[in-house]
Amino acid sequence: MKKTTQIICAAGLAMGLAGFATGASAQQGDLHQRGLYAGGGLGWGWSDRDDDWSWRGLAGWRLNEYLAVQGFYADLPPISNGPVSKNLETFGVEGLVSFPLSQHVAIYGKAGLHNYNDFGSSRDTSWLGGAGAEFALASNWSVRTEWTHYNTRTDSVDDIGVQLIYGF
Repeated sequence: MKKTTQIICAAGLAMGLAGFATGASAQQGDLHQRGLYAGGGLGWGWSDRDDDWSWRGLAGWRLNEYLAVQGFYADLPPISNGPVSKNLETFGVEGLVSFPLSQHVAIYGKAGLHNYNDFGSSRDTSWLGGAGAEFALASNWSVRTEWTHYNTRTDSVDDIGVQLIYGF
């Protein structure tokens, strides 16, 4: 029950921040600005083994109002391989397909590949997918709330997070 409560609290926090961002988006932000952006954020992740706070840093390029590509590094909760568990540190690339609802709000889906630390001395690559919403705050600033599923060979991690994005 503790895990379910934590997930619900994290989702509530993300939705609350999204509501705040929607109110703030009445200012001068615009999500359709093309070019380079960078950001980072916090979240709550869970696997079959454990749940814990997560964080993520990213940089990307918005090609147009519908498409973006970005690279990221994320530190996520532990994955397990039998009785052994270790934090999932991963980096990768993902593509975002956005659907603008207005000049200030967009929803998106994403998919990509991530390279994560394996239980030996090697690393492995697998897929990820997710969805989210982005809200313009002010000129060059936006906030995202999103869910991401990271697949691994032995376990998988789901993450709900909030990210602050700055467009250059």
